[in-house]
Amino acid sequence: MPGRFQVDRGGAIPVYVQLGEQIRLLIHRGVLRRGDPMPTVRALAVELGINANTVTRVYRELQQEGLLRLERGTGTFVDQPTEASTLADRDFQLIAKQARRLVKLCRGSGLTLRELSQLIDNTWKETLDER
Repeated sequence: MPGRFQVDRGGAIPVYVQLGEQIRLLIHRGVLRRGDPMPTVRALAVELGINANTVTRVYRELQQEGLLRLERGTGTFVDQPTEASTLADRDFQLIAKQARRLVKLCRGSGLTLRELSQLIDNTWKETLDER
């Protein structure tokens, strides 16, 4: 799994958010599956050049969400709730294509990544009531 994760330590999005979202996405895409081992906290922190407490925070959040399982003395493993939560590759490709179009539009309009993130977050929350 070395090299699978990347973070922008100087970016607008906090490192723990970047790492957590990358792991969630890999689980939902089915790249990381139930029972797959995760890198140790120390190994991932060294690989990314970040504080081990940051990785611990991400692992705890994902454990609380039911996406990771900690087995003392053994390691941390993917524990996604159901296979149904995995995005079909076709769906992911469509989402990625739309995301690229949106990012290009935002860049052309002068919208920053932080502003786009806030817009998406607000839109996500608004649409929860539409279900």
